[in-house]
Amino acid sequence: MSRPLIELLRKPGVLAPGVCVAADTAFPVKGGNRSIVTPLKSGDIDKTSPVLRAAVERVSNAITSLRQAAEWGMGSAPIVYRTLGLPLPYSPTVRARRLSTIYRLYNYRSFMLLLTFASFSLPIFTIQ
Repeated sequence: MSRPLIELLRKPGVLAPGVCVAADTAFPVKGGNRSIVTPLKSGDIDKTSPVLRAAVERVSNAITSLRQAAEWGMGSAPIVYRTLGLPLPYSPTVRARRLSTIYRLYNYRSFMLLLTFASFSLPIFTIQ
């Protein structure tokens, strides 16, 4: 699975300039492929220069935070789909279209919920 993705990301024009893919620490990122970023593995922080250590740790924590948010969000959509009790189609084309539609609808639903909650004005209580 990872080799075809790595080869695809090496092609120019696949990703916009300055954009990269955040991956798990187990994902192979050797070979100078800068289009894939991973958080630090345990013990890697000790190998960095003391001057750069704080910045490297902040970047690693940001990648971890980004991945967690994506995983939690993407994990919610299958739960919604699973309630339908339908298996995904076998055809790769139909499966891809169905998954794309599911995630687009889920993102739309999340956006509409955000707008709904943002429209409520909460009273501010002060202690006197």
